[in-house]
Amino acid sequence: MTVEGVSPVLTGLGIGVALASAPGPVQAVLLAEAQRGGISRGFRAMAGAILTFGLLLAATALGLSVTPPGGLMLRILKGAGGAFLLWLAVDGFRFQGAIEEAFTIKRSSPPAIRGALAVLLNPGAWLFLGTVATSLFSSAAQHGRATGALLAALGLLTGAALGDSAIVMFGGIGLRRAGARTGFWVRRALATLLAGLGLWFIAGGVMP
Repeated sequence: MTVEGVSPVLTGLGIGVALASAPGPVQAVLLAEAQRGGISRGFRAMAGAILTFGLLLAATALGLSVTPPGGLMLRILKGAGGAFLLWLAVDGFRFQGAIEEAFTIKRSSPPAIRGALAVLLNPGAWLFLGTVATSLFSSAAQHGRATGALLAALGLLTGAALGDSAIVMFGGIGLRRAGARTGFWVRRALATLLAGLGLWFIAGGVMP
């Protein structure tokens, strides 16, 4: 493979790692799900997020035109995303003890769906697809056409998966090893974070 073919992949890898390392709704959801149900639940949420993001990246790399949302569409997206995060926050505040937690987890929505919705209802993800990702794929396509763009998308998705895996491991191992009292406040803090992001999204959708 030529240097021109490798460069977009490495660029995508670096952008993917940086994207997953930046605090945002997807990272907050993955961290909350991992702390809530362990590594298994965290990786299931991550699978939903990565699969959804991967499909969007592949479609963009193959030529699907993604216009950064604006106007009414951006307001609707912010409102829907904010409502989703508030719902997750309320669900997180319902935890009290181990028995109730286990019962609540069993009857809660699948974590993969939560991960997928965290991407689909995230305005930042669509802005990223319409700006950074589109520019990267356009540059990669000059070297290898669709193949170059798809390789860049694969590198970007791999970087995002690596970064998200670190978040899941931290939430599923690091935070869950804390004592019961510490875990209680960690759950409350994560739920508060989700609520804050949700309210911020909704405010952005309502205010001119």
